[in-house]
Amino acid sequence: MKAVDLNDIVMQMKAMLTRMIGEDIILEVRTSPAIRNIRADKGQIEQALMNLAVNARDAMPAGGRLLIETSAAGPDDAFLRSQGAAEPSAYVILSVTDSGAGMSPEVRERIFEPFFTTKELGQGRGWGSRPSMAS
Repeated sequence: MKAVDLNDIVMQMKAMLTRMIGEDIILEVRTSPAIRNIRADKGQIEQALMNLAVNARDAMPAGGRLLIETSAAGPDDAFLRSQGAAEPSAYVILSVTDSGAGMSPEVRERIFEPFFTTKELGQGRGWGSRPSMAS
């Protein structure tokens, strides 16, 4: 963990993410100049962005829009209060949104289970994927 600029990480990944999601999906990146450096593992942020982009791509087989945004928020921000994260401090928000169909309520209830996936055996990639049983 070290101090990193989240905007730099997002912008450095933009070209790779664009290639990864394909030409049918429009990638839009909006970075806020007002954010502070954060203490984080750059590799973990990159991996999270890649996994979210792949999941978005899979959720939009006919194309769509993927939006990645950074923004600053303070403890009076309504979103932070709704998440129970309103300690006095400055916050940085990384938001990833896509125009895919979304998740059913049943899937949403299970998304943080360590090995949960909606993909077929051997087809998963990233978080929650199951390894192929091929030897």
